[in-house]
Amino acid sequence: MGTLLVCIMADSQAEELVQQAGLLSRTRSIPWRVVYLDTMASRYASPRVRQALARALQEAEQAGAEVLRLSLEIDSASRVVSTIVQQAQSVRATHVLLGNLAMGRRYWFNAGERISDFTETLMTHLPQARVHILASPGRQEAPAHRAELASDTVAPLGRQAIALVMAVLVLCTALSALIAPYLHPINLSLIYMGGVFYIALRRGLKAALLGVLLAVLLFDWIFVAPRWSLKPTDPEYFFTFLITLGVGLAVSRLAAQSRQAALQAMVMAQHSQSLSLLSQSLARAVTPEDITHAVTGSINRDLGAQARLLLLDAEGRLPEGGADPAAVQRAQRVLRGETLEPASQGFALAAGGTPLGVLLVDGLPARYQGAGDLHLLQAYANQAAVAIERCRYAQRSEQAAIAAETERIRNTLLAGISHDFRTPLTAIIGAASAVLSQGHAITLAQRNALAQTVLDQATRLQSLTSDLLDMARLQDSRVRLTPEWCPVEDLVQDARAAVAGALDRHVLELEFDPDDVVWCDTTLMVQALANLLLNASQHSPAGSRIRLRIARTPGWWTLRVHDEGPGIAAGSEHEVFQKFYRGPQGGSQGTGLGLAICEVVARLHGGRIEAHNDHGAVFELTLPQPEGKPELEEALHG
Repeated sequence: MGTLLVCIMADSQAEELVQQAGLLSRTRSIPWRVVYLDTMASRYASPRVRQALARALQEAEQAGAEVLRLSLEIDSASRVVSTIVQQAQSVRATHVLLGNLAMGRRYWFNAGERISDFTETLMTHLPQARVHILASPGRQEAPAHRAELASDTVAPLGRQAIALVMAVLVLCTALSALIAPYLHPINLSLIYMGGVFYIALRRGLKAALLGVLLAVLLFDWIFVAPRWSLKPTDPEYFFTFLITLGVGLAVSRLAAQSRQAALQAMVMAQHSQSLSLLSQSLARAVTPEDITHAVTGSINRDLGAQARLLLLDAEGRLPEGGADPAAVQRAQRVLRGETLEPASQGFALAAGGTPLGVLLVDGLPARYQGAGDLHLLQAYANQAAVAIERCRYAQRSEQAAIAAETERIRNTLLAGISHDFRTPLTAIIGAASAVLSQGHAITLAQRNALAQTVLDQATRLQSLTSDLLDMARLQDSRVRLTPEWCPVEDLVQDARAAVAGALDRHVLELEFDPDDVVWCDTTLMVQALANLLLNASQHSPAGSRIRLRIARTPGWWTLRVHDEGPGIAAGSEHEVFQKFYRGPQGGSQGTGLGLAICEVVARLHGGRIEAHNDHGAVFELTLPQPEGKPELEEALHG
């Protein structure tokens, strides 16, 4: 059972995080720990936020959570990440919950990190845990450079901008007043130009234009004779005012354009970073579900919108069952080339001219509806299309490989079956033809020899047919084991009886405790042991020894068959368990299915079978069994 780790900071999400964590803990029946990360920035939180934080911590304690407070003296994402990772590892957390506001600039505004970096890093360091991000769309703030860029293009001149203009002009006027006795009044206009340039860099063109006009008026009113009047006595000052106004406007425009370009570069860098992170996530995706999760998660983190990915089926149709009918209708509109409303965008996914699906984005904030943001969403859709196409090609390649392997196995089985059936059938046909065509000319001994040939080959056909049926039955997924405690002595006697004729030419050495009992499906284990003994007799010379050893260890028991034959060809220790396997030396003995049946029996029991050489071939079957050793009488009578 895992643990839920909740990380809260001094922000407006603390109470909501504790509530969601309590719900998650109750639904999954797991304990939870609340870690309050007290950063330097959080100590300047407003009283309202501090009160909400105190209520959240008290609510967590009352709900049974373990509450821990950690002080961080360094406001950096790396420090926060390392702290969360250490806490998650210490409690072996399987779920980590934190809010998206905790990942903003208010905590490490100089680090340049974003929530997407933060989440990717956490997932990398905590592969065993699921990272949950509590998003608050209503409270989510745009990055500073994004807000400034929007204010230059769509927003009117605000109070802060006007206050900055006034403050800069007051400072310029004070500085000009200090040095006015030492300079010609015309030179003082350069001080105002410097202030206007600063305003343009900080607040854009509108604020700069206001600053230019006010600077000219202040310069004329305070420093041009007659002072405290807007009517200069020297006509040259009118030309000076025009030049100053023109230069101020030009400087303001150039500075504003430079600032605009810098902000746009920051937005483009943000887009590139988002696409890079998405590419990394898609590179790890192996299924359409992984691709959908990566794309929708990236859009939610980077743009604060909800997204869904609707993929076309093999016939090129959108899913009907289980999907929102309204979403399907919007997706159909996108595929027809229609335009949706600004807050609900749709992008077609296509690769090589073939439509693959539709990416729908809902609740897109107004600040993210610009042309650059729409291009970013289209790039998301293009990357998703490439990933889906790659995934489908991988699936087709895998299916083709499976089909090729299936065809190879089928051909191998057909070749093996046809060979093993053809040989005895040829012998039977030959013996029967000889009796029919030359019955009057052959002796009784020859007739009996031919009849014995027919009998032997028919017996071989029966054995092959029986093995084929056994293999088909064991590989049926509906086969169910019926394990029980089986006396070892009975198991050995039944297996010996099944292959008594084949063991007459060998010396069988037994090594086991007659009072031992083992846990197995008796019928299958007798068949597996009989196959191992038969295989040993067929591949070892007459008169040689075959050693059978059965031993128990805690939780396991082992069956070992060792012959004195030529052994297993080097590198064939695993191939001997394949169907119809024939060694390099060939040979016609056996059906080529006995060891394959043994491997299936071992797998059904949850065990294993291994082969190696030790002055002959050694086959070792290891199977699990319950702890403890029951008495023999108890095993016999249940």
